[in-house]
Amino acid sequence: MTDSMHWLLAKTPRRTYRAASLLAALFMMGCSAATTETDDALPLDQPSPAGGLRFASEHDALGWVARRAEELDMGTTTIERDEGGRITKVAGVSIGLPEEIALAKAQLIGELGGEGHTVEIAGEHFLVEDQEPEVLAAAAHCSGGLCTKDESFKNDYYLYRELGSRTSVTSGGFKTQRTTIQGSGFYECVDLPGPLPVTCNGYCNYPASCPSGFTQESTVGYPTCRTTCVGQVRDVTLSISIVGFDFFESSGILVASIPERSGTTHDASLEVKYWEYGVGIDSVISDAEGLCGSHSTSGPEGLVVARSHWGRVPSTCQ
Repeated sequence: MTDSMHWLLAKTPRRTYRAASLLAALFMMGCSAATTETDDALPLDQPSPAGGLRFASEHDALGWVARRAEELDMGTTTIERDEGGRITKVAGVSIGLPEEIALAKAQLIGELGGEGHTVEIAGEHFLVEDQEPEVLAAAAHCSGGLCTKDESFKNDYYLYRELGSRTSVTSGGFKTQRTTIQGSGFYECVDLPGPLPVTCNGYCNYPASCPSGFTQESTVGYPTCRTTCVGQVRDVTLSISIVGFDFFESSGILVASIPERSGTTHDASLEVKYWEYGVGIDSVISDAEGLCGSHSTSGPEGLVVARSHWGRVPSTCQ
């Protein structure tokens, strides 16, 4: 097979339809033969001409991916092996800040595929991911002064695949917060030479100034020595749950093919994502026809409840 044919494979998803129970089982917790144990596989000595790593086999490449995914703390990781014990798929669920998830992913793909995001396996080249992954569905929602951007996405490559949803607070969700800084007082007297009387004054020392983003609202001097700072602090709770859907064999009925995963945070953004690495595998992410993301964001100024979806999903998600 020529390099050009492999570049085409790298951009072409594979579609096979299977029973929903089998699809769901592939992502159920505990379904893998191992969780963090990886092969002792190392890339070949020299990088490929495209700048990525070179591996003697796909199993060696996946052993490297499994090891780095654990080191980069990319979330719950499952590993599938063939009858000979060789790794055939590395998959996981990442839940957390989108920027942190993206940073870990970029680190792994950057090491694996170099600037061209291309890895060489057994002398053949595979595109790990495009330079600019596509977001397939996005919408803005507001409630009172609280506004969010809610997204669902799917990226499907020959070696790497992902499917998930994210929420970001774009405005609102703040509350007024005050903090008190207690200082220590001291009294000082100065006896100047000559006929001048002794002069005494009280002073205050403070261990710190107002925190970043806060301003001084009031100050009580000696002997109380107290400063009050005021600022606007974001106070939000974000929750996301995602479910992947596929058709049950040839019935035309959409069923949940990837089990629900969910996450909650008090940060201003959240992402929940399935991901997997594998060469020529039967992939639940590639086969997924749709994803339903359920988003909930609450704060002092409102409550945003929304759904974002990619592809074909039940009417309850639209």
